[in-house]
Amino acid sequence: MRVLAFLLTASMLAWNGCSRADNLHSKDAVKAPIEAHLQQRSNVVFSNMTLEVQDVKFSGDTAVVQVTFHSKRSPEISVGVNYKLHRVGDHWEVDVSTPAAGMGAIPHGAEGSAQPVAPMPQSSH
Repeated sequence: MRVLAFLLTASMLAWNGCSRADNLHSKDAVKAPIEAHLQQRSNVVFSNMTLEVQDVKFSGDTAVVQVTFHSKRSPEISVGVNYKLHRVGDHWEVDVSTPAAGMGAIPHGAEGSAQPVAPMPQSSH
């Protein structure tokens, strides 16, 4: 838990250190606020999954981000979530999250006993 807190703090410091506007239009710039958003959610066990930013579309002060969460226990299990973020000064904040269409927790050919590692993040607003 301490390691995760340290990593989150280090990510946030690195992210806050980016003051140039072009640094705000990258996968790393939107990943940190999504991770911070998940850390605040009591129903998400973030330590059991890895977050991979698949795609980002920037439009003015908004960003639409496609994320895939992979189980650390069973890497073949993944869940897709779309996030909408808005820019506040020199950083991004999460507005809303929605499940990505077509993403499932149990891949074809897997036994029905496989369980998702964490509840899928729900709409935050």
